[in-house]
Amino acid sequence: MRFVLLPALLMATTGLMAQTARTVTPADIAGVRAVSDAKISPDGRHVVYVVRTPSDSGAAPSRHIWIASTEGTPEAHPYVLSSGDDFDPVWSPDGRWLAFASTRKNPLAGTGDFAAKLVDADKRTDLKSAKDAKDENAQLWILPAAGGEAQPLTDLPGGVSHLVWSADSRFLAFVRRDADSPKEREDKQKKIDQEAYEENYKFDRLWVYELATRQARLVTQHDVNIDDYSWSPDGHQFAVRISPTPRIDDYWRVSTVVLLDAATGKVARVLEEHSGYATPRFSPDGKHLLYSRMRPLRITDEHVLLDLSTGKTIVIEEAVKGTLEETAWAPDSRSFLAAVIVGAHTAAVKVDAVTGAGQTLDAIKDPSAWDASFSFSADGSKIAYLSNAQTSPNDVWLLNAGKIARLTETNPQVAQWKLGTEREISWKSSKDGKLIYGVVVLPPDYTPGKRYKTLVHVHGGPEEAWTSGWHGEWYDYAALFSSQGYVVLLPNPRGSDGQGPAFAEGNWKDWGGGDFADVQSGVDALIAQGIADPDKMVIGGWSFGGFMSAWTVTHTNRYKAAMVGAGVTDLYSMATTTDIAPSFEGGYFGPYATSRKLYDEHSPVRFLDQCVTPVLVLHGGADKRVPPSQGQEFYYGLRFLNRETKMVVYPREPHIFSEREHQIDSLTRLLDWYDSHLK
Repeated sequence: MRFVLLPALLMATTGLMAQTARTVTPADIAGVRAVSDAKISPDGRHVVYVVRTPSDSGAAPSRHIWIASTEGTPEAHPYVLSSGDDFDPVWSPDGRWLAFASTRKNPLAGTGDFAAKLVDADKRTDLKSAKDAKDENAQLWILPAAGGEAQPLTDLPGGVSHLVWSADSRFLAFVRRDADSPKEREDKQKKIDQEAYEENYKFDRLWVYELATRQARLVTQHDVNIDDYSWSPDGHQFAVRISPTPRIDDYWRVSTVVLLDAATGKVARVLEEHSGYATPRFSPDGKHLLYSRMRPLRITDEHVLLDLSTGKTIVIEEAVKGTLEETAWAPDSRSFLAAVIVGAHTAAVKVDAVTGAGQTLDAIKDPSAWDASFSFSADGSKIAYLSNAQTSPNDVWLLNAGKIARLTETNPQVAQWKLGTEREISWKSSKDGKLIYGVVVLPPDYTPGKRYKTLVHVHGGPEEAWTSGWHGEWYDYAALFSSQGYVVLLPNPRGSDGQGPAFAEGNWKDWGGGDFADVQSGVDALIAQGIADPDKMVIGGWSFGGFMSAWTVTHTNRYKAAMVGAGVTDLYSMATTTDIAPSFEGGYFGPYATSRKLYDEHSPVRFLDQCVTPVLVLHGGADKRVPPSQGQEFYYGLRFLNRETKMVVYPREPHIFSEREHQIDSLTRLLDWYDSHLK
C-alpha cells in the first residue's frame, strides 16, 4: 500500500466495507496475521517489523521480517524471508547493519568455524537457545542496510535470542540457554530420559559477539538466569533483570535488578531486590535507569526512574495516571515515551526524566489505539509504533512533526468484514460505588432502544485490561460475536490494569467478591440502558476469565450458557500443580500452608451444587500454567451432579492456543454453544 494519512484510509475502508461487508467467521479470526517488533532505522527512513502468519495442518505460525518506507515509496514488502523463521530484528546504531535471529538453513552448520573461536567458553560449548523451544535452532545473522546477502555469524548448538547492539556498533549481545551435555543427548537417544524436577537447570546466559574478530565470549559464567537486559552507552555495564533459576515463577516474580560488569560478568551493584516485569533501560546518556519493582503485596509492579549518580528515585505512577506498559527513551535522554492503559483505552505519554511528570501526546489517540512496540530515529524526530483500531489489527504507524501516518496494511481482508461499533463505558460497582471501566462492542446495524443477546467476556490475568481497538483475535474475539449479532461487554473489574497499581491489587484475597460485583454491575447497566436482553445473556473467559466464568455460574443463574476456558476452578489444587507456584497464588491469598480456608472459600468447585447453567469447558492439553486437571475438576463435578456440560481438550496446546485448526474449532464450538442455548 501507499503512504497514506489516516482520514483518507478510513474513508477508503468505509466505502469498501459498505460494498462487500460479510459476517465474520472463526476461520477469519484464526487467519489474521500479527505484526510486532517495529524498529525504525537510525536515519528514520525505514521501519522493519515482524509478520506472524498462521499455518495450516498443525504447523507453527511462520515469522518473517518486513520493511516499510517512512517516505512514501516503495510499498511495504518482505525484507528478510527464508524457509525458516526470521525474527528479533535490531538496527546497528551506526545504521550499517540489521541483525536478526533466524532458523533458516545455515551454511556454517557443521563447519566448526564459529565454535573454534569461542572465548572463555570451554565448559559452555553445548548451549541451547532462549525460552521458546521452536527457536532452539535460531542463529545470529546480519544484513547490510545498504543491500546485499544476509550473513550468518553463529553456528551454535541451540540458538540465540534477545539481541542488543553496543552503542558503538562493534558488538552484539545475545542470550542462550544451556543445552544438554553430550552424555545427556546420548542417554535420551537410548530412552534414558527421566526428568528430575528442579534439578540440572538450563540457565539463560549472556554472551557478547565481536564483529571484527568473529569471536564470542560468555559474560555470565555463574549460575543466574538472564531474564532481560540493556547495555550501558559506554559499554562497561549491563543492567539486567536476573532470577535464581529459569523456573517461570522465578522469572516473573523472584527476580532482581543488578548492574553487571560487561568484562567480568560479576555483579557490580544491586539496584532492586524485588524486580517487577519491565526491562531495565539505560537512558542514552547513561545517567538514568528505568526499571520496575514489585509492590509490597507482590501482585503488581511500579516503575522507578533512578539517577545512577545520586541514587534519587522517582515512582512514575505517582504522577502518571493509569498502567504503564512498554517504555522507550528519547535520544536526548530528557524524557521517555510510555504506552499507558487509562480506564479502557490506551494513551502515549511523554514522561519528563527530571520530574516524572507525564504529558499525553494528543497526536496519537483514537481511532488509532497505541500499542507497546515503538522506537525513535536517532535524532528523535520520528517515532515508529504499532497501532490498531476497531476496524483494523495492528499495523506500523509513524509520528513525524506532530502528524501520524499509517505505513502498512497487513490484513486488507478485514475491510470486507461486517464489523460493529464500540464504546468505552463506565459504571459504578454495587459493591462500594467504585468506578469501573470497560468496552461495549455493538453489532452492525445496531438500533438504539432494541435489546440484543449479550456476551460478557472476562479477560485473563487478573491483571490485564480490555481497551478500545481491535478485538478480532483468538483470545479476544468480540469482533466475531458482534458480527454474529451479539452485544459484547468487555469489563475491567478491580484487579485489572487501567486505574493504577492500587486498583490492580483490588481483588487481593477477594477473587469472586468485588470483581464479581463489578462485572454484574456492568451487565445491570447495559440492561438499564435498554441494550442487553436480560433473557439472552451468556458469559465466558480464559484463564482468570475462566475462573470468573466458573465463579459466576456457581453464584447466579442469570446466564443461559457459559464457557470456562483454561479456568482456575480449585485454588488449592492449582497452587500445587501450576508452573507459577508459589508466588502467584501466594501473593493473592497468602501462604499455602496456613490459608487453606481462604483458598477453598474462593474456589468455584466448592459451589458446584449451585450451578444449573450449561457449561462448556475448553483446555489445552499441554497447559502448564493452568493444568487441564482444573478443567477436569469442574467438568467431572458437574457430570456427577448430572448437570449439562461438555469438555474439549486440545492436544499440544499450551495456555494460549497457536494451532490454527484448534483456534477455528474452539471458536466454532463456542459460537455454537452460545447460539444453541439462546434459541
